[in-house]
Amino acid sequence: MDTNIQSFAVETIIFESNDTEVLLKGVAHQGHMAYSTDMIISHTQLNQVINTLHRQNSSLNIHELLTTEKMYNDEILYTAKLSESIDAQINLSEFIFDQPVVQIRA
Repeated sequence: MDTNIQSFAVETIIFESNDTEVLLKGVAHQGHMAYSTDMIISHTQLNQVINTLHRQNSSLNIHELLTTEKMYNDEILYTAKLSESIDAQINLSEFIFDQPVVQIRA
């Protein structure tokens, strides 16, 4: 990942049952700036994010937050919306990104 984003506040996690990519929606903090953005990460990186969120919120149960929706191609769309009461701010410098992360912003 070749950005200067220092931290990312996760708002939504979205992935399909048979896809290798995970979409994170949230707010990136870069210096004094904060802006909404999307990031595409791998499932391995998602595990790192979930572990970090669980360390920051001991009562967090990600399974309770997941909603499922059957899609037209018999795949399942999983969505987890994190509430504002959850400390969802993650420091990206703590993550080892063996695989590239794609940041999407317009």
